[in-house]
Amino acid sequence: MHPITVVLTEGYSDWEIAPLCGAGRAFYRAELRFVSPKGGALKSAAGLSIAETGRFEAPDDGVVVVCGGPAFEADDGLDIGQKLRQSRESGCVIAGICGGTIALARASMLDDVNHTSNGPDYLKNYVEAYSGTGRYVDEPRAVRDKDIITAPAPAPASFAREVLVAAGLDPQKAEELENMLGAEHSN
Repeated sequence: MHPITVVLTEGYSDWEIAPLCGAGRAFYRAELRFVSPKGGALKSAAGLSIAETGRFEAPDDGVVVVCGGPAFEADDGLDIGQKLRQSRESGCVIAGICGGTIALARASMLDDVNHTSNGPDYLKNYVEAYSGTGRYVDEPRAVRDKDIITAPAPAPASFAREVLVAAGLDPQKAEELENMLGAEHSN
């Protein structure tokens, strides 16, 4: 499998990436790299401390995952667009969940692909230059179009599936994972 670079920020929404990171590493031996815009220590929304993250640099291959969190919604919203664009130009798949989709919109990555987020007006509220409204899909699950994966906050299982498939996991195994994670919600 290709490596998965997970971009975290202070207050990141740990539940959004838990199925991807936990099951990805434990069941499928996914290579996970945890980075942040400046590197260093972080604390999740739940208070989980991470002693050290690497500084986000554009990888040459794999999948770049932007985890949601309040940092992207702040007035001075983090801008990691240049590194996301470099990653995409190198052949990486770019994925964002919840507030992470704001980073993709700021990088103009959602203008010409089908995508989703936390509601039809969410991206417009935080990204003045967002022009992908016509490609927005109001979908409660992850959406993949070409080399872009997006998901709303309550879709960590389908997001994990899409990211793991993009990293090279057999699609049937990834579907089994999603089904297992969602089993408690089925009738």
